[in-house]
Order: sequence, then C-alpha cells, then structure tokens
Amino acid sequence: VHSVGEHVKMFVKCGIVLLTLAQAYNGSPLLRISSDTDDIDNRVIEGAHNERSTKVTVNDIFISVKTSGKFHQSRLTPILDTWFSLAPSSTWIFSDTSDPDVTRRTEGHLIKTECPSDHSRTSLCCKMEAELTTFLTSDRSWFCHLDDDNYLNVPALVKMLSSYSHKEEWYLGKASISAPLEMLDRSMLPEERKVSFLFGTGGAGFCLSRPLVERMGELVNNFAMTGDTIRLPDDVTVGYIAEVLMGVPLTQVETLHSHLEPLRRVDRDMLGEQITLSYSTYEDGEKNLVGLEEMDLEKDPTTFYTIHCELFPDRAENCEKDS
Repeated sequence: VHSVGEHVKMFVKCGIVLLTLAQAYNGSPLLRISSDTDDIDNRVIEGAHNERSTKVTVNDIFISVKTSGKFHQSRLTPILDTWFSLAPSSTWIFSDTSDPDVTRRTEGHLIKTECPSDHSRTSLCCKMEAELTTFLTSDRSWFCHLDDDNYLNVPALVKMLSSYSHKEEWYLGKASISAPLEMLDRSMLPEERKVSFLFGTGGAGFCLSRPLVERMGELVNNFAMTGDTIRLPDDVTVGYIAEVLMGVPLTQVETLHSHLEPLRRVDRDMLGEQITLSYSTYEDGEKNLVGLEEMDLEKDPTTFYTIHCELFPDRAENCEKDS
C-alpha cells in the first residue's frame, strides 16, 4: 500500500506524450473462459433510477484482481477468505507468480502473467494488458479491475452496474486527484495539443463496459507499450485511452474507495452501500481504516474479516455471534 505522496510522484514524472500505435492485432488470447457459474449472488438486481438500466447478475461481470507473489499470503489470503466466496466464478487473480494453493482455492482462476514482479510502470501496465486481453476472451459484459488491497462488496457492485447499460460505452471509477491531469500530447506531430483528463484510480477499482474495451481494439493488445510510450502507470493510461483517445469521460462513482482517502468517514451505517474499501498506513504511522469499532488489527490487519462479518454475518465464517 502506497502513501498519497508516493502515488502523486508517479504522475509528476509524466512528460511529453508521444503515442505510437501498432498497426495490426497479432496477439492471441491467453485462454478461453467459461461462463458456467455457481456464484452465491447469481441473482438479478435492477437499477431503479436510470431509464437505460439493465438487468445484471454477477455472472455478467469479469472481476480482475491484480497482485504479486510477495502479497499472496498477506493480501490475497484475506480476499479468498472473505468476498471472493461471493463471486468465485466471476473473479480472476492476475499475478507474476505461480501458486498451487491459490490455483486450488480459485479453481484455476489464478493467471500467471509474464510480467515483472516489481511495482514499476512496466510491470503494472503489463498486468493490465493481461487483464484486458483476458477479459476480451470471455463473454462478460463488464470488466472491473481491483487491487489486492480492495475489499469488494459484490452485491453493491452488481446493483451499481445495473444502473448503466452494458450495451453503451462506460468508464466508471473514482478520481484521486481534484483536477484533471494536464499534459502535452504530440501524437499528431508536427501538431501539438494540450490535453487534460481524469482517471479512475486503480486503488478504488474501476469498471469498463465491453463496447468500450472492444473499441479500444489494438490499444488493448498493446497496452503495455502505450503505457511505456507515454510514461504513465496503468490506471492513468486507462484514463488517457478512455477519455482522450476514445472520448469516453470518467463517470465518478462515490461509493468506490481507495487507500488515498480518509476511510474513517465510512461508518457502520454507510457500510452496506459502499462498493470497495481499502486500508493503509500514513507516513506518521497512523492507520487509515474504515470507521468500525473494536477491530483487532493483530488478527485482522486488512480489516477484511471484520468488514465481511459486518456485511454478511450469516455467510461469513469465524464471526463472533452475539449471545
């Protein structure tokens, strides 16, 4: 988990943008994905306030979790023990390391990429390319990316996506910066243009509708190259492609939360409405956690078990029951 300062430093390095696109799609899909599922929340939730809302089930969603081998025990295990159980057939784990135990627990949904194991821009963009290209081999309507420090409230995600038509182009997320990122785009040399755009921070999770990802076309297959060319990390590169190149603006979803915001404002009364939650430690050592009382951080440093027991007391295991 990174501090706000570390996250911002990644953007300060952004310079002049020179985008070079590959002329042909020569990639091959990583694997073919079955849509046969037995997920707990395989039920329809209808959006109530959007005329273009559609019926969505968890089986319409491709939930992608990015991680690294060094975090399989500390971060991935709490995910597999908690919210993963609500959408096991709709969740894929993308890592740089093979792990027989994770493969067993996910029933083959661990995908080992050929990406570096560090937290560099190259590694992040490499994994995002693997996530997007794998999504396109599926028949799912929505692609939703999460980091390995996100707790996902699966029913809340299904309800939110039901408010948007999967047949239209949508870029749903939450910006971590207060104003659009501005930069000089020289992709149309000799002309130059100044562009500005928002991006959904990967630390809060973001979703893309299938029509948008499909129209990205060769940009998906060459995502890592694009990120390296413009020298931006993965989530910012998604924003650049969606907003600047595709012309699809970020639709902000306030119930997505990253470790970059004060999480204590999310209390017990608000918890059920939130889609993603996270955790972090400030530079002075103070914990940035959801506003739940009596959490045992020695037993539950990610807070995921506490959150899961609060949201799903009848499904979660090892919850303390009131006598």
